[in-house]
Amino acid sequence: MSLISSFFAFDVVLFTEAFVLLFAVIDAIGTVPIFIGLTKDFTEHRKRIVREAVVISTVILTVFALFGWLIFETFGITINDFRIAGGIILFIVSVDHLRGGDERSKGLEPSDIAAFPLATPLLAGPGAISTVIIISAAPYSPFLALIVILCNSVLSYLILSGSNWVSKFFGRNGTVALSRITALLIAALAISFVVAGITNIVTALG
Repeated sequence: MSLISSFFAFDVVLFTEAFVLLFAVIDAIGTVPIFIGLTKDFTEHRKRIVREAVVISTVILTVFALFGWLIFETFGITINDFRIAGGIILFIVSVDHLRGGDERSKGLEPSDIAAFPLATPLLAGPGAISTVIIISAAPYSPFLALIVILCNSVLSYLILSGSNWVSKFFGRNGTVALSRITALLIAALAISFVVAGITNIVTALG
């Protein structure tokens, strides 16, 4: 098989498998309550935040699908290093929200939240990045990976755009309470990133 044909290789069964895998890893549905908590002060900008976050996460996943292994080899890092670093930063964000926000979170613009932590590491996190790297290689293909990323990005946009209905259902006080609860979820997610990264590194060394 030539280089061009292997790049554009497409199989419906493999596409379905890769799509479901990436959808499960991104978990846009599970991100909805976290998104509501993060944007409780920017309710009127939620659609803009979703749009920017999805665009940024799509670009990140596309870059790693095409050049992932090259990027890691160039900088001498692994996906586990990425997990640990992302987990530590995400944990700091969760502490800020549990405390009601401090100087680190004051003065943030909607675009700041769209880029971090929504686009990465929530939508385009270590799991999603490692997944797109895997599905861009045989028996899958880079072209198949790009289509899977695009489809999941559109679906993530539609799911997160509907979060306003969830916010209206809970009301202002309910949303504030939800933001505290989801801060705990973010903290737990952050710790799981760090633990997974350390565990994989120790396993590889052993």
